[in-house]
Amino acid sequence: MEGFGQVVPAQPMMPSEEVRDLRARLIMEEALELCEALGCMIEVQGKAVFIRTFPEVNMVGIADGCADLSVVTIGTMSACGIADVSLLKAVDENNLEKLGDDPNIIDGKLIKPKGHTPPDIMAVLEDQGYDPNPVVEEEEDDETDTEE
Repeated sequence: MEGFGQVVPAQPMMPSEEVRDLRARLIMEEALELCEALGCMIEVQGKAVFIRTFPEVNMVGIADGCADLSVVTIGTMSACGIADVSLLKAVDENNLEKLGDDPNIIDGKLIKPKGHTPPDIMAVLEDQGYDPNPVVEEEEDDETDTEE
């Protein structure tokens, strides 16, 4: 990312609006290209997502889209100063815990068992130096008092 002139913070922090807009646009572009390769047309209305399938699929496009989507999401973590390995490990381990003794799968999706707790993502971020309540220092007034 630094080769593209993009900042990679040393610890988790919120990037600028410009960076957030760029990352969101890149993720959506790649996700839509992947969906198209999968033979799916996506329509979004608010938070509702509608999928229409069509017979044209593209295995090379699927592989490329998955790889590109991974690159832009990992890049987004980097732009936010988030180290990916510990976060992905925590999420992967938590997802495997969903299997439990009697996995419940509805419409191809693994449903969380009763009592399942999500990964402690805040703890992972804090281990990386994230401060959820940073102190914002006020800028000093450059004007000096003058007597008339």
